[in-house]
Amino acid sequence: MSQTISGQLRKMTHEADMPVQYFLSLDDEPYPLTSEVGNRVTMKFTGKITCIECGRRIKKTYSQGYCFPCTRDLPENDICGVRPEKCQHDKGNDADREFYEKYCNIDHFVYLSQTSGVKVGVTRHYNIPSRWIDQGAVKALIIAKVPRRILSGQIEIVLAKKISDRTNWRKMLLGQIEDVDFPAMREKMIECIPEDLQQYALHEEEVQSFAYPVESVPGKIKSHNLDKENEFTEKLTGIKGQYLIFENRVINLRKYAGYHMEFTFEE
Repeated sequence: MSQTISGQLRKMTHEADMPVQYFLSLDDEPYPLTSEVGNRVTMKFTGKITCIECGRRIKKTYSQGYCFPCTRDLPENDICGVRPEKCQHDKGNDADREFYEKYCNIDHFVYLSQTSGVKVGVTRHYNIPSRWIDQGAVKALIIAKVPRRILSGQIEIVLAKKISDRTNWRKMLLGQIEDVDFPAMREKMIECIPEDLQQYALHEEEVQSFAYPVESVPGKIKSHNLDKENEFTEKLTGIKGQYLIFENRVINLRKYAGYHMEFTFEE
């Protein structure tokens, strides 16, 4: 018995259960996915791609699902998305300033997360814990709370000189992770926060832990490219971060936001 669902792909959503409960997002409709681990799945790219913002048909995506004009013009695709210390939306046009008040002039967290190694990152307050799950973190800890995005970036850029701000996605999927004393790491990193930002440091937050629905991971990790091979059928052996893990390949679903897909699940 099989079930086929289709639509425009977005990044997976999830619930922070033990293990994490994932939902496939097609046309903004959630479909339970964790329960499909262990079953054979057919993924098929139909050849159609549309912008996740304006809906126009496009040949390729930019910035994880946008068309080129939306990537160029939308405030959310500005440099502060990846370089928060460069946030200048408050000095821009009406759309920029509206974006600033809603998304930048709000509480942000600076955190440590254990994905492959321990990394430092920042996120808006409402993105916890989803930000960590999207990264495939097994542990995470908030170390500072600031009232504006630019301040979180100013802390991150200093701490990133001490520890990485990136994830080795292959190690993350393989689970090659060392045990880390997070409270000790927190105090070490807080000491590095610039003096004028020390007031935002948090010393009492608890370490949060996450488990993922992973039965097995291929010994040699090969990332599947839907543009080169638009269809395959294989047993789904796990989900972690935004990756689906199969017997012989993995695929980062977030990379293919905007692609129109068909999924067939066999029991």
